[in-house]
Amino acid sequence: MRRTVFLDRDGVLNELVPDPRSGNCESPEDPRDVALLPGAADAVRRLRAEGYLVMVVSNQPGAAKGQTSREAVDAVHGAVVAALAADGATVDAWRYCFHHPDAGDACGCRKPEPGLLLDAARELDIDLGASWMIGDSDTDVEAGRRAGVRTVLVLNPRSAHRRGRQAADLTVATLGEAADGILDHASR
Repeated sequence: MRRTVFLDRDGVLNELVPDPRSGNCESPEDPRDVALLPGAADAVRRLRAEGYLVMVVSNQPGAAKGQTSREAVDAVHGAVVAALAADGATVDAWRYCFHHPDAGDACGCRKPEPGLLLDAARELDIDLGASWMIGDSDTDVEAGRRAGVRTVLVLNPRSAHRRGRQAADLTVATLGEAADGILDHASR
């Protein structure tokens, strides 16, 4: 079985951008707005070098609610993949949820539900007990907890509106610090 680090994408790997509709910082909707967070690619490289499968699991509510197109989500995805590759990093697998209760879409994959993680575990022979979920919101932490993995909360200041009620196993400022904590834990 494989140990895995599940990552939220927006606010963990790449910068959040201001949403003109809500005023909150959210997922980029234009690939030109994609910028990796400092140290993100290095963290992915280090986790993979230590034998972790690295998988992105991300809610994409804008597409579910019709605020952006699936094509735009695909373009942003491509920009994130390209930015990581330009910095020598590769994510092993990507899983997205395109559902939202406001759009009448109930599902088991939208975080905080654990479906994205549990489906991946079944398909890819993942050892959830040896795995981690890193995210910048309460829904990420709760999804990890429900899936039976350890959790890391990244305190991205732009995502403060999406957290405050869930305690994680580790709380850090960046994905790089999350990787440090996971690798330190693994060496014990």
